[in-house]
Amino acid sequence: MSTTKMRVKVYSFEHKILEEAVKKIVQVVLKAGGKVVGPIPMKTKKKKVTIRRSTFVFSKHADTLECRTHIRLLDINNVTGEIVNSLSNMSLPAGIDISIETINL
Repeated sequence: MSTTKMRVKVYSFEHKILEEAVKKIVQVVLKAGGKVVGPIPMKTKKKKVTIRRSTFVFSKHADTLECRTHIRLLDINNVTGEIVNSLSNMSLPAGIDISIETINL
């Protein structure tokens, strides 16, 4: 007997929007009859960029910008066609990226 499992990674720059999107995904999956493990908060990725204010005159003056990517991991067990359809038709707010992997056990 083979069971199918889905691993969903949700990415965003803003953690509040990310939490709302994860709650919406969990509600949709539970309504369709699936089991959800998570959301598991993953390590926040930080990307820093240093920009010089001047070309050559004030070489010590620079601005440092930081971009944080927040990640949540969801595992969905007992995946059915209804769950896949409901996830594909779901609308999420702007700024949310999703990566979905299927695992056959």
